Amino acid sequence: MSVEISAKGLTLGHGGDPVAQDIDLSLTPGEVTALVGPNGSGKSTLLRALARLHTPDSGAIVLDGRDLDAYKPRELARKLSFLTQSPLIPAGVTVRELVAYGRHPHQGVLARSTSEEDREAVGWALDATRLHPLADRPLDQLSGGERQRAWIAMALAQRTGLLLLDEPTTFLDIRYQIEVLRLVRKLADEHGITVAVVLHELNQAAAYADSMAVLADGRIVARGTPAEALTVDTIKAAFGIDTTVTQDPHTGVPTCLPTWREPEPAPAAP
Repeated sequence: MSVEISAKGLTLGHGGDPVAQDIDLSLTPGEVTALVGPNGSGKSTLLRALARLHTPDSGAIVLDGRDLDAYKPRELARKLSFLTQSPLIPAGVTVRELVAYGRHPHQGVLARSTSEEDREAVGWALDATRLHPLADRPLDQLSGGERQRAWIAMALAQRTGLLLLDEPTTFLDIRYQIEVLRLVRKLADEHGITVAVVLHELNQAAAYADSMAVLADGRIVARGTPAEALTVDTIKAAFGIDTTVTQDPHTGVPTCLPTWREPEPAPAAP
């Protein structure tokens, strides 16, 4: 079910101004890759380019051995799912109805009823996200974490092997952040889905991702396992802050803590 996607030599811009340059990135099938970096570093633009929602100025993106632009829209929607930041909540829509929207790429243009395959896919997505007890609840009556799981379930119902998530933990409290990230981890481990996720919290990214790509000033400045990518020097280069980085002796997962230093006093006036 996993999907392979890679970008080579990408330059991405907005109105002629480049926001990312010389981007080479391959997502490992069945693993979680976290894209991290400061605001404006090009993380979300890169993710949108992988979803064919942003046209590169130069470079190429290859999906399962074919150029990304070679796919027809419905065919592409059967390969990858993309979940944007803070999607709008449709009024009065239940969880089950939202999840069923994910089946549109698999239905004929004139389809008026769901097939057995559609029902199985929706049921599987509800099970994977533990939303069956809430399936008939209106989406706007759910907690933030429950709503985010519902949006992920809709993406899962597409039955794609590639899931692209743009800041799925934004505006959630810590409990729901962890809940969403555990679900992402489960999708890769138990269902073999290839996941790329934009995150801001470095320690969460290190704890739940197999690999990390650190972006700064529109370039990837580090790439590898969390232990390889999340170093004192990389964090300083990307974020401009001093940190200490320790590693769990059993898991090897790094944890970074800012080193708060008082600014040096300005020199006295002559």
